[in-house]
Amino acid sequence: MTCLTSSARRLVVMVGGLLCAGLASAHGIDDHSSDPAYARYYHQQPTWGACPPSLFTDGSTIQCALVTVPVDWDDPRQGDITIGISRPLNSPPYTRLLLVNAGGPDNSSASQAELLEQLHPQVEVDHLVVGVDLRGITDGTGTQVSCDYAPRSGAENFMDGDSRNPTVASVRAQQAWWNQSMSACLKQHAAFLKGITTPNHVRDLNLVRAVLGFKKADLFGVSSGSSLVAYATRMFPNTFDRVVIDSNMNWVHLDWQKQAVTRIAMDQLNVQQALIPFISRHDDQFHMGTTPKQVMTTFQKIYKATSEHRMGTVTPDQALAAMDGTGMWVFWDLLVAPSLSAMSQALDGDPAHIAAAEQMAAAVFADPRTLPSFNPMQYALQCNDSGSTDPRSIPQKISDVRSYWAIGASTLIDNCQGWPWKPAIDRGLEASTSVHGLMVQNEFDPSTPYSEAFKDRLFNGNDVRMVLVNNAATHAVMYDDNPCTNNTEFAYLSHGVMPDRDVVCQAQPMHSFAMQDSVTYEYGFPAGGWLLPLPPVVQQVSWVLAP
Repeated sequence: MTCLTSSARRLVVMVGGLLCAGLASAHGIDDHSSDPAYARYYHQQPTWGACPPSLFTDGSTIQCALVTVPVDWDDPRQGDITIGISRPLNSPPYTRLLLVNAGGPDNSSASQAELLEQLHPQVEVDHLVVGVDLRGITDGTGTQVSCDYAPRSGAENFMDGDSRNPTVASVRAQQAWWNQSMSACLKQHAAFLKGITTPNHVRDLNLVRAVLGFKKADLFGVSSGSSLVAYATRMFPNTFDRVVIDSNMNWVHLDWQKQAVTRIAMDQLNVQQALIPFISRHDDQFHMGTTPKQVMTTFQKIYKATSEHRMGTVTPDQALAAMDGTGMWVFWDLLVAPSLSAMSQALDGDPAHIAAAEQMAAAVFADPRTLPSFNPMQYALQCNDSGSTDPRSIPQKISDVRSYWAIGASTLIDNCQGWPWKPAIDRGLEASTSVHGLMVQNEFDPSTPYSEAFKDRLFNGNDVRMVLVNNAATHAVMYDDNPCTNNTEFAYLSHGVMPDRDVVCQAQPMHSFAMQDSVTYEYGFPAGGWLLPLPPVVQQVSWVLAP
C-alpha cells in the first residue's frame, strides 16, 4: 500500500464528501401503519414481565415483553411470529426513545441494553432505552426454530477437530454436508426463514417504536447491528432520528460474505500484534510466557498436543477458539485467560489438569462433532440479505486458512450456496440514499475492521461523522469508558449535537477486569489531529501456525 501524505489524505476525505453530498435523502417507504390489514400489529399492547439471564447480564434491572410481527411484512396472511423487547425496571423521566440492537447477529438486545445502561447510565438522560431482538435469535425470548444437522460421514474437515488443516476433498465434503443440512432446514421452515431479512428487521424496529407510542426513535446498533440501524435510516429517514453506529460493517454496500473475508485478515493481525503481546505481559493470568515468542511457542505446543489427542477431548479448534478469544475485553477474564491457562497446565499430562482444560474448552467452543442441531437464524439473515458472493476458489480458501489461522476456517464453506431466494437488500436504495448518524469505531477492531468503516465514512459524505479511537484494539466502543468518545456520543444522543468534523480520540491501555496494560498498540498509520488515518495494512500478518 502506498502511503499518502497528510494533505493527500485530507483531499481524499474531502473529495469523498463532495462526491456523496448530492445523495438524495429518501422520504421513506410505506410502513403499513394506516393499512387495516396491519392494524392488529400496531394496536397491540405488550405485557411486561421478568427477563431471563443472558450472555452479559442477569436481567435483574430490566423487564421483557413479546411483540407480535408478521412473518412476512409483504403479506400478513402468512402468519405471525414474536420478537423480544426489554425496558428498564425503573427508568428516569424521558421524552425520547432509544432502540438498541446487540449485533452478533445472534445476541440478546435485552442483555445489551441492560449492559449499556450499567456501563453508561448517561444513556438514560431523556431516553427510554429499549432492547429489540432480531427475529429468531437463540439468545432471546421470541419465536425460534431449530434444524437437525445431516448425518456426518467423517470426511468433513472438522471431523478431526482441526478446521485449520483442510484439504480440497474435506472442504468439498463439508460443503456437501452443510448443503444437505440447510436444504432439509429450508424445507421444514421455509416461510419463517424467508422472512429473516434486514428490511424486515427494520420494519420490526419501526413497529416497536409505534407500539410504544413514539412518533420517532433514536437508534443504537453495535457490530452487525450497525448494518441494521444504517439500513433503517435509509428506509425510514424521517422516523429514526439520532443514530449511533458502533463498530461498523460496510453498510454502504452490505455484503455479509465479503465482510467475513475482510475480517479474517484483520482478526489475524490483531491476534499477532495485540492479543499475544497482551498475553505475554500477563503471564500470571495466562501462564504462557513473558514474551510474544514464548506465548506463541507455548500455543504451538498446545495445538500439537490437541492434534495428537494428548489433551483428552480438547480439539485443535477449541484451542484456536481460546487463542482468538474475542475482541471484547469482557471475555478475557471470563473465558480467554482461564481456558488458555488451563490448556497450558494440561501440557504436563496430569489427568486433573486435562479435565480442567476439557471443561474450559467446552465453554469456549462447542465441538461440532457432538452437536445434533443448529439455529439457522444468522445464516438465513446473511443469505437472504446478500446471498453467495465469495469469489474465492477452494485452493484460495485453504491458502487463506494457512495465513489467517485465527478465524480463517470460518469462511471455508459457502453457507449460502444454492440459496432459493434473491437478495433482499435494495441496492437501488443503497445507491440513492445516504445514512445519517454518528459512527464510533476502534482503529484495530478485529471483528468489524476499520477499513470497512473508513469506506462508509468516505462514501457517505457529511451525513455522518466518525469518532475514531486511535490505537484501540478491541471490538465495540460501548464496552470501554473513554471520556473522549463518551462526551461526543452522549452530546449527540442527549442533545442532538453532531460534531462539526470527525473526532479522533486516543485509546486507553488495553485492559480487562483483572488485567491492565501500561501501553497502547500502534501498528497502523499515525493519526494527526482530527484527520482520520488510513486503515492498517493487513499484510503485516506473518506468524505461521504449524499444521
